[in-house]
This record gives sequence, C-alpha cells and structure tokens, in this order.
Amino acid sequence: MQNAIVKALIKEEQIRLYFIDNSQLLRDIYALNQELPKPLKLLLGKTISAMSILSGTLKGNQRMSLQVTLSNTRHKIFAEAEANGNVRGYLNEELLRSSNIEEKSMQDLIGPSGMIRVIKGSEMNQFTSITDMPNQHITDDIANYFVQSDQTPTYLYSDIQLDKGGSLLSSHALYAQLLPGAPPQLLSEVKMIVKANPDIFSKLNAEEASDSEEALTQLFGDAKIIGHSSSQFFCGCSKEMFYGMLYSLSEEEIKRSIERKEDIEAFCHICGKTYTFEQKEMQQLF
Repeated sequence: MQNAIVKALIKEEQIRLYFIDNSQLLRDIYALNQELPKPLKLLLGKTISAMSILSGTLKGNQRMSLQVTLSNTRHKIFAEAEANGNVRGYLNEELLRSSNIEEKSMQDLIGPSGMIRVIKGSEMNQFTSITDMPNQHITDDIANYFVQSDQTPTYLYSDIQLDKGGSLLSSHALYAQLLPGAPPQLLSEVKMIVKANPDIFSKLNAEEASDSEEALTQLFGDAKIIGHSSSQFFCGCSKEMFYGMLYSLSEEEIKRSIERKEDIEAFCHICGKTYTFEQKEMQQLF
C-alpha cells in the first residue's frame, strides 16, 4: 500500500514501530526536481521520507517544520509535515546552485557542523529545538533530535533506491521509538534486525493488514497493528500567498514594471508553480 503508514507495537508492546512505502510521494517530489544531481536527490529524498513517516506521530492540527542547515550555512533543506499526512519540502537556491555536487556524498554535503531546527506543535502551542548533526546523516540525525530534545530513544531508517540514471525505483521508511519504561537494548535489537534483513520492506508491505502483522511477528517476535494513516505530497500554495512578496517591492520597482509593461512572476519553490501578476494587478497595487 503506497503512501500508507502502518502503525504497530512490537516487543511486548514496548516499542512503537511505523513503516511506509512512500515511493509515490517521492515520485511526486522528484517530478518537480528532475534536474537534481543524484546526491541532492538522496539528500532531499531522505528528508522528505523521514518527514512522511513522522507525520504519523502528529495529532490533531499539529505540524512539524524542519530546517537543516549544512556546514556551509548558505545551504539549507526545508521540510514540513502535518498531522493529516501532508508533506512538502525543498532545497534552497544556494544549495541548488552549488558546484561539484556529483562528486560528493551525503556526509560531505552535510559536513561536520550541520544543524537541525525543528518547530513542532499547533498554532497555539509550539516549541522550537535546535540540535547538531554528529552523524552527518539525515535520518540518523533527525532520530538524534528526539534523543537530545525529547530524551526519547528513536530509530529512523530510510531506504531509497535509484537506478543508474537517477530515476526512483522505490522508497521506504521505518520509525521505531521506545515507550516509557522499555529497556534501551530493545531498540538496538530492532536496528540489528533491520540491518540483517535488506529485503525487510518487501516482507512488511503486504496488501492485507494480517499479512503485515504476521511478517512483523516473524521479524520481531511479536506484533500488534494498531492503525494506519496516509502521507502524501501537498503544497497548498496560492496566488494570494504571494501578494506579500509584491508589497515588499519598492514603489520604484512596481512603477518600472508598469512603464515597461512587464508582468511580475512569483515562483513556488515547493511545487514549482509560477503565479503571474499582470499589469492590471500591478496598477491597482501601485
């Protein structure tokens, strides 16, 4: 089931474990970023993949916003997830324009002093945390955020397969978190099982919930599926959202566009849509 988060309890209900086949979600993201070199595809893909499964941990109208600042502080990754499963994200222009990307690994791109900033909660109750990236790895360091910020041992795993041409073959993610009172070594056992089963997602992603539960039981000893939720790409931008950009322009810039009979275009970095503000709109604004 693509884009469906399967939620389960394992290890005598001491670990919360979620997994997802988010291949379609990433195909939607990559369709908007077709010219990305492979290292940036993986960097963006693993960020989006992690956020897609973390959307399943949110409740009500909660939202989680992520900003990854690489060691080159001009290079940033943005992503956001909502409790309804909507996920979006993009790389900033400075990172997109950086050189020699093809030759770099994820570790090289992140560097030794990357930072993660997370804003989480509802509109009325948000909190912000900033953590470092000691692993120089997107999913490992997002998991590290939970350890540093929430003092909750967490494991995140993202498996993205690209062909030689950089096209997406498949994308899956897994999230495991200790529940209160559970012994820490249980999470280490989960990591070992995942690493020892490279085909784990082919076993878990069954059409029937009972088959997934059976596969979980075979892998982890016992399991109980407790629910499902969806995760999908959704931008939500509109032309009205970009009026603020127009108001930030000086009178001289607006007047110059009117005199030259030039329309002004606003580009959404998330979904790739372009909104055009025509002469009539510019004159009304002026």
